Amino acid sequence: MVTTKTPSHQGPGVRAHLVSLCLCGKCRFPGNALAALVIFGLLAGPVWAQPARSGSAPVSQVPGSKYYVWGQVRSPGAYSFVASPDILELLSAGGGPTENANLKRVVLIRAVTQKRMRINLQAMLDKGEVARLSPGDVVIVPSSPWTNVRDWLYGVTAAVTLASLVITILNWTGS
Repeated sequence: MVTTKTPSHQGPGVRAHLVSLCLCGKCRFPGNALAALVIFGLLAGPVWAQPARSGSAPVSQVPGSKYYVWGQVRSPGAYSFVASPDILELLSAGGGPTENANLKRVVLIRAVTQKRMRINLQAMLDKGEVARLSPGDVVIVPSSPWTNVRDWLYGVTAAVTLASLVITILNWTGS
């Protein structure tokens, strides 16, 4: 099976921000944001104009169908497979999940029906099952809830440290 990736060298773009809005629950209209995300993902094909990494051909030049993986994987993007992959093959093509990935709440959006399914990938692996993908399917690997707690604690720690520094300086100057 041949896989290629359309890399993104400019950092997170509109799709990444839409994904984070949909996954973090901060979006006021999650259904509309999800619909925009799917439509944008399916229609925003001009990513093939970006240079390919490590000699791989852009997705548009490789025979096969596109599959998308976003979220907490090492190399999110569009991948092309000659044969229909399963969800594990797509995640592997994306470099595998990051340490912040929540494999119990993976989201699969079917391209044909636009149906959104939540998959417990860990339970699926324990049962020896794998989900086959269809061309255009989108797999989103969300962050672990502990990632948000950790990020919040970093912010609180920084604020407390800054407040402590200000109080120390005020006490030291005698004001």
